[in-house]
Amino acid sequence: MKRISIVAAVAFAVLSGVAAEPYTCSMRVGNSSTTQKTINGGGKSGKGSKTKTVTSIVSWPVSVSLRGKNLPAEDAVKLKCYFIGLTDGSPTMLQESSVDVSLDEKGNFKTEISSPEAKLVHTTITTGNRGGGRGRNSSTSTKTTTSGTRVTGCIIQLVVNGKVAKSYASNPGWSKLAKVNPLQQEEVLKIR
Repeated sequence: MKRISIVAAVAFAVLSGVAAEPYTCSMRVGNSSTTQKTINGGGKSGKGSKTKTVTSIVSWPVSVSLRGKNLPAEDAVKLKCYFIGLTDGSPTMLQESSVDVSLDEKGNFKTEISSPEAKLVHTTITTGNRGGGRGRNSSTSTKTTTSGTRVTGCIIQLVVNGKVAKSYASNPGWSKLAKVNPLQQEEVLKIR
């Protein structure tokens, strides 16, 4: 009896067009790492303005594997990467890129995806003067402003034959949107 029901279930799946894919795929994204460079500039201590420029690139290691008999054609497998950030405090899509997946003989692929370089400028302005003698008549004020761009996260999609097979979102709020191709970028930017 059990054997008949299994055969019937398989026959039904084939007839209804819900036959299982002849392969399985997985994608693993590791922890991000940031490469930073800081450049200090500006006026003399206590006078005028000082700037500190911080440039950074954020990278994520990605590994993909496909297993099965009839693997999809290599040009049908891609990683779509979307880098999200803030520019002067406003959410923005910094870059969209695509990476071809070249599987080795075991069906594995490893790469590292990197965000575009983001630059933040911290400007400190000191105004006023320092009076003589033990801090008397000292009236200085300091104001710091920050402008530029910083990376806040990424979405990575493993796309096979135009469909999202696996997805990763560094922000849990983006997880549902990450499963859709094409990505609804405006919706992503609404979620902080």
